[in-house]
Amino acid sequence: MASRLDVPPPFRSVDDVVGGLAALDRQFQAARDLRGLFVMAYVATTDTITRWIDQGAFLDNAAMTRYVVAFGNAYRRALESRVAGEHWRVPAAWRQSFDACDARTPGVYRCLMLGINAHINRDLPHAVIEAGVNVNCAGCYQDYVRIDDVLRLNMPLVRRRIADAYGAELPVSQRWLGHFAGSRIHRRFKHARRNSWEFATLLARADTKTARRRVYNLIEERAENAGRKILLSATGVGHIASTAGTAAYNHYVRYFGDRRRHARGPVFFDR
Repeated sequence: MASRLDVPPPFRSVDDVVGGLAALDRQFQAARDLRGLFVMAYVATTDTITRWIDQGAFLDNAAMTRYVVAFGNAYRRALESRVAGEHWRVPAAWRQSFDACDARTPGVYRCLMLGINAHINRDLPHAVIEAGVNVNCAGCYQDYVRIDDVLRLNMPLVRRRIADAYGAELPVSQRWLGHFAGSRIHRRFKHARRNSWEFATLLARADTKTARRRVYNLIEERAENAGRKILLSATGVGHIASTAGTAAYNHYVRYFGDRRRHARGPVFFDR
């Protein structure tokens, strides 16, 4: 059974996010809690993004600051609801992740990938909108895709930290997997993040409560479906970019698109 956590209060700044994640990382490692796998990766990437913001590396550093805070709070809310026993408030993809980490049976890589799936496929579209990022702005999209480089640069560091902290729970037969799968995982991350931008665009376009609910349900379905595939896969690697498939395409066309323009489906959707 996972230990009780001290969940940080809502994040108001990038420093809050960095400090809160670091505190969670320490608690998870002390308890040998597999939820720490995701947080360990999250700490590394957030540290890098924070340095880049401080260095003025983005076209709109203020928007990226809001994005980091909104994205961090999405995870914090899911974790807080789980710790409080308010399971009905926990998104389905996060329930998959937390349940797997508590059970420990899916293994290190599946637990890691389930957390990443929930955060990218479920939380990311909402964080983009909550942060007020302009989804019609080319520069904003350029900043958004720069995060792909952060993920790529931090993969070796995350692999080393996982091996140091959780290596005893990693089967010998899978210890080579991190090196083999690194480039493949990065490609999947990029694709999943493109999908999430598309869903953020749909949320921004939705001008009625019904339309917003449809997009919200698609986001939830996409993340939960990807989580199921991760659980069923041999290693947990390779399914992070799963989407709601044809259902997502049909909803896109019906409510937001033009069949003639999108005859082969939106560019970022898997069909």
